[in-house]
Amino acid sequence: MTDAGLTGALLSWYETARRALPFRNTKDPYYIWLSEIMAQQTRITALLPYFTAFTARFPTVADLAAADEHDVLKAWEGLGYYSRARNLRRAAVCVMAEHGGRVPSDPAALRRLPGIGDYTAGAILSIAFGQKVPAVDGNVLRVHARIQRDATDVMTPAARTRARAWVLSLMPDDRPGDMTQALMELGALLCLPAAPRCAECPAAAFCGAHLAGCACELPVKTPKKPQRVENRPVCLLLDPEGRVLMRRRTEALLRGLWEFPAAPPAGVPLLSNEPCGRAEHVFTHIRWQMEGRLCRTPAVPAPEGHLWASPEDFADLALPSAFRAFVKILHTVWEG
Repeated sequence: MTDAGLTGALLSWYETARRALPFRNTKDPYYIWLSEIMAQQTRITALLPYFTAFTARFPTVADLAAADEHDVLKAWEGLGYYSRARNLRRAAVCVMAEHGGRVPSDPAALRRLPGIGDYTAGAILSIAFGQKVPAVDGNVLRVHARIQRDATDVMTPAARTRARAWVLSLMPDDRPGDMTQALMELGALLCLPAAPRCAECPAAAFCGAHLAGCACELPVKTPKKPQRVENRPVCLLLDPEGRVLMRRRTEALLRGLWEFPAAPPAGVPLLSNEPCGRAEHVFTHIRWQMEGRLCRTPAVPAPEGHLWASPEDFADLALPSAFRAFVKILHTVWEG
């Protein structure tokens, strides 16, 4: 069967099966760009409320470029991988300064923007600008490996190169963006990692793995390295007014976000120090095992890089979701 037959089958299926998503009702490259950045390491259903709130707060590239980085991080709070938000804002500044406020349609110029790689560029160029540029992410790599019955490790450059060429061969001149989205949707709804729904798939008749009965064996993927475990103390340090001491992170991981310090800073005396709970948070390569301490201190100035936050101040601080369990403990203390 031909690529043309597969193209037709995928596009016909997409017209009727696609989800109603807010960024599918526009060709605005900013909205499409934002949706693709949010979708990295985040499920579509989880990102939708964030997309709605973020675009309400920063409705244009100009609004995002003019925003304070902390405000952007606060709007991103809960999505994780905060470098995505920092790069998004940096790229918006570049768009305003170097491209007259318009997201560039030139592939080379688009890829030079911070945080935009080949996949994101392909999605923007095909969906927003109607260009035949493939967008190949994990979903598309899986779809390609199964339909083409390709046993190459999908983490290798060779597999990505073959997938890009295959996607390009499927793209019709008049609807390249729809093909990009059809392949994304197929991977998200039917061509699932552990349990592909082949009986419902519009590509089943074209799929080498399905026809050979080996869809669940593909794609071939190198196992991830085990996550490094780090023991991470968490200090909920309260002053006589009930304010909590917060530290702004300077480390690469979660840089710029506020956290509970790991220990009382030098020069801050303690009146009490009690255990208050444990929690765990998993990042891509690190697993934090956290042990909390609830501490009291007399009135002292906040050390450099720290601040005393009242309940009212706390609501405006951008915090990593890693500390969610300790935020609940803190609110219990405040409300008690």
